[in-house]
Amino acid sequence: MSKLNFSSLFFLAFIFLPETFPQNQNELESGFFTFIFNGDSLTVQNNNGEKIYSEKFQNPFGYLADLDSDGNDELLVRDSSIDLDNQTLYELYVYNVLDTFYLAGKINSGTTQPYESDSGEIEGLIIVTGNPDFSYLNENSEFISLPLNCWKFEEGEIYSINNEIYNLFMNENNNILSTLDNFLSGNKNYCDAILNAKSLIASAYINYLNAGENVAASNLISTYYPCEDASRFRRELDDLFLSSNK
Repeated sequence: MSKLNFSSLFFLAFIFLPETFPQNQNELESGFFTFIFNGDSLTVQNNNGEKIYSEKFQNPFGYLADLDSDGNDELLVRDSSIDLDNQTLYELYVYNVLDTFYLAGKINSGTTQPYESDSGEIEGLIIVTGNPDFSYLNENSEFISLPLNCWKFEEGEIYSINNEIYNLFMNENNNILSTLDNFLSGNKNYCDAILNAKSLIASAYINYLNAGENVAASNLISTYYPCEDASRFRRELDDLFLSSNK
């Protein structure tokens, strides 16, 4: 079955475009370090040309971005691999490069390509990824979709800010609901059809919970999933939401 990859990348208007290196260049520089990408490897040198760090990836893409708006860039490495179902999986590595070089955090983004955005709700850039805890719902779905996770880099650390973001989750859900309406339009076997779009239902439901819109989440299930196992499906999503936010 050919699957459609639903991605918020196509819908957000204010996605940050990072400084990257062109195909014929394999080095990036900050004030204190040089980052050398060679195939699947990253080597970091200090200003004396001494190697201080090395790491191997699958298919790395490195770039610099000032995540905390302090005038100093961080190094980000977006790594990707192909799973057994021929889906691209992403991980994001965020490195502190101010004075001291170290890995501040590694984020598993599942099938959602991570990106940075100016949300308008939090000062500076935020990191937007997928929530891979819900990846299993993509196995029997015509759509590849994950709920969003939002992260902030500050004082050399990465932490979740899902409870501080609203508009991004709601805008994402507007697009999901539009996709659902188009998919289900005129379908006589509603519950049979919606089983092929459970990943979209789950993504929208969890996005609503992250935005604090519990009533909208409940209405989503009753409107778009009026099937016999609706209560069980909702409990399953609630349990996983609580587990992933511990």
